[in-house]
Amino acid sequence: MNSKMQLLSFLISFIFGIFFYLLTILNFKLIENLKRYIQHILTFVYVLDIIIIYIIIFYHINRGYFHVYFILMVFVGFFIGHILYKKLISKIDVNSLFK
Repeated sequence: MNSKMQLLSFLISFIFGIFFYLLTILNFKLIENLKRYIQHILTFVYVLDIIIIYIIIFYHINRGYFHVYFILMVFVGFFIGHILYKKLISKIDVNSLFK
């Protein structure tokens, strides 16, 4: 794999980590009023779907060639997504927008 493909894979993994975090927040908000065992089942299915989507994306980008550091970039993106969510999105007062 050449360096251009590795940089593209890093970038896609990082963006996917941020996207994964935002979808996780949405998933938790959608299932918070359900029973506990249903929450666990839906979260398990959600994580499996995210993994399948990540694998499909990588098969289209670089024929499914994985390295551990691509997965680490997903975790870094997830962590950065958490920081961005806490600093930017959670500071927005939605109620003031509708007054």
